[in-house]
Amino acid sequence: MPTANGKLQLQDYDAALVARGFDGYQPSERYQLINFGYRYIARKYPWAWEQSTHTFTMNPGDAPIALSGASTLGPDNINQVFVTTDPYRSKLTPLSEVVFEKSWLPLDLTLSSNRGIPNYYYVFNGLLYILAPPQSVMSILVYFQNFLPDMVNLTDAPITPQILDEVILDASLVRAHRRAQELELAAVAQQKVDEAIMDMLQDDVWNMSEQQERVLPDDQWL
Repeated sequence: MPTANGKLQLQDYDAALVARGFDGYQPSERYQLINFGYRYIARKYPWAWEQSTHTFTMNPGDAPIALSGASTLGPDNINQVFVTTDPYRSKLTPLSEVVFEKSWLPLDLTLSSNRGIPNYYYVFNGLLYILAPPQSVMSILVYFQNFLPDMVNLTDAPITPQILDEVILDASLVRAHRRAQELELAAVAQQKVDEAIMDMLQDDVWNMSEQQERVLPDDQWL
């Protein structure tokens, strides 16, 4: 049964596959096909729903921030890092690998002599280094791109917008038909998915009508 807002859950996708004749598959296999379709749709475009934030509190002398335990935040999906504590509010600049390894990595960053006002950050070995380490208590805001969790429980719903529920179902049907060697039916379902993806790309053009141009004119000849 869909959520109160009408959003489909894993059990709804599964019931749809069963109603379309895929009851011969084991439930675990159907769940896998559904999640394969879900991932396929989600990775087609970096939508705003993938963007998330996490705030860390750093005290003087703290070790670099371990990223593994911070929700779905990992070392390879950080977009931006900010200090949000007055009067030090600023956007941190990613440091180059050479400068980090030569100037910062050899140091004991927990020592007071190495503390200061943060200007840079660097991700190394699963750790987020704030450089220089803060000399007072500061809040660090990290913008990152969510990793997509599978739907595991029957009442799990996709994190994608509700408008994509039908597209996820079609993508699941593509995989179910292919599994059954029903290639013509799989092609029909794939065509519906492709049409929806094209609509998604067109919508993105109008996502923010007042946004500046994404490309600069070639005016070097002037």
